[in-house]
Amino acid sequence: MTENNPTIGTIVRQFLPQLQQKRGLTDFQFKAFRALANCKTSELGGSITACTDCGTLQYVFHSCRNRHCPSCQGIDKELWIQDRKRELLPVKYYHVVFTVPHELLELFRFNRKVMYDLLFEKSWETLLSFGLNPKFLGAQPGAIAILHTWDQRMQFHPHIHMIVPAGGLDAKNQWKNSKKNGEFLFNVKAMSSSFSGKFVTKLRQLKMQGKITKFVPKDLIPKPWVVYSKKAFGSPESVLEYLGRYTHRVAISNSRILKVENGRVTFRWLDRENGYVKKEETISGVAFLERFLEHIMPPYYRRIRHLGFLANRKKKANIATIRAQFNVKIEEIAKRTRAEILKEAWGEKSLLHCKCCGGEMVLIKSYSKIRAPPLVVA
Repeated sequence: MTENNPTIGTIVRQFLPQLQQKRGLTDFQFKAFRALANCKTSELGGSITACTDCGTLQYVFHSCRNRHCPSCQGIDKELWIQDRKRELLPVKYYHVVFTVPHELLELFRFNRKVMYDLLFEKSWETLLSFGLNPKFLGAQPGAIAILHTWDQRMQFHPHIHMIVPAGGLDAKNQWKNSKKNGEFLFNVKAMSSSFSGKFVTKLRQLKMQGKITKFVPKDLIPKPWVVYSKKAFGSPESVLEYLGRYTHRVAISNSRILKVENGRVTFRWLDRENGYVKKEETISGVAFLERFLEHIMPPYYRRIRHLGFLANRKKKANIATIRAQFNVKIEEIAKRTRAEILKEAWGEKSLLHCKCCGGEMVLIKSYSKIRAPPLVVA
């Protein structure tokens, strides 16, 4: 059986029972899968709206709003980005990526929260040490750090993306521009060496303290610790477009799922190592869910963090200080509601407009879980 436009929900509904027979799930993992399975179905209820012009009735199923659901991230992403627009600085921005050797993947699997925290901590500590060094900058940098745990094929690959302004605040709270005016922020090889040393030292301490399980591989430092710095962004505004692709992304989007048939799932992926060629892969439905399971975050885990002079408790004051020193007046951006973002993104195809005549839709009634009426409303 093949379903048109299959989604994550399609796959979960069909293969979750087999996954549960094969392996155990924590309550949190099961709840996440159940949310994805029920998203935009009668299980979560729905709403009836009516067109103010032609009277057409429209029924809409409610979304799960789970952060692992690719169908539910669009509006949250836009709301997050509009807040970041208020924080842009008139400077270059850089993209820095911190990754770890494959030998550490099992440690991450069995100690997710501790190892994710360690990855955040040592990535930032490395960047901070280079920023504070007068040879490179001599000021506290700032960063937006985002944890990803996947590659294009949904395989386990924990790494940190950092978006970093080209400068920082010194001890006198004065802005200092990056001394490196080229395409990259700091020397990548030097950062890689520093990052590996800091990470391994703390990792061994955690092992001695009994805070991690499983063995720690020996001779880790000679392994490839990749710190990758991409070219500077063309403008501060281009940062936002880029951030939108990273912040609320999940392991795979529904658009990459091509078909579900005969117990197997076919999806598309991008082979970046061989010229960004688009490829397809077919695996069993259970194997697909096992890969997706790798990327469900620990309960309440923060995978987006603001660091340095962009840390939440002092970000507003620091940004105002920096802008004043640049003598730049930033136009105030009106905050948009979820409805306004929906309308802006979809226009006349929005759920706020009638599919028949384009008129405004108003809410008539909402139904809670299970009690929702049939999809077709007379």
